[in-house]
Parts: sequence; structure tokens; C-alpha cells
Amino acid sequence: MGLFSAPNPADWIVSIKDDNLKRAAVETGISIAYSQYITFLYSFGNALQGKRFIGFLGGVFINMAASAFKLLQLQNTEKLIYLSVPTALIEDTKLLNSIWWEKEQSK
Repeated sequence: MGLFSAPNPADWIVSIKDDNLKRAAVETGISIAYSQYITFLYSFGNALQGKRFIGFLGGVFINMAASAFKLLQLQNTEKLIYLSVPTALIEDTKLLNSIWWEKEQSK
């Protein structure tokens, strides 16, 4: 080890690439976790809808999934996460948007 060591630009480039790979891995993991959470809520809600005594909870879980999906869509302005959810949930979210829009217009 000498008294003076010159900076190595190649190390900087390698560390930047590593940071980008780590960031991409974290974003992918977060996307998978949110997608699984929303899909679980939606499918569990659909399964509960036909039950006799707890059927009312099905709509609650479906609304929770639609609300979580819509919230993540609104918060994700920089496109850091990508969600993969059932297409029926997207249709329910559009219904939720239209209900929200009508309430806002009536105020």
C-alpha cells in the first residue's frame, strides 16, 4: 500500500452496475409481493362470495384488493413496480373509479 492511490474509474462503473442490479432485484421482489397480496385478496374474496354465513366478507376482500391496486397505481408515478393482477380485478377497479368519480362530481 502506497502513500497515494489513484481512483479507478473501472471500479466506479462496476459498482454502479452492481447498484442498478441490486435496485432492479429489490423492485422485482416488491412487485411480486404486492401482486401476490392483491391476487390473494381478490381470489379469497371471490371464494367467499358463495358461502352461506360469511358471504358478505367476499365483497370486503374484493374491495380491499381493488383499493390496494388503485392506491399502488396512483403512488407508482415513477414506474418502479409492475403489478400483475387478474383482469377481473382491473374491471372492478374501473367500477370503483366510476363510483369515486360520481361521488366527487356530486360534491
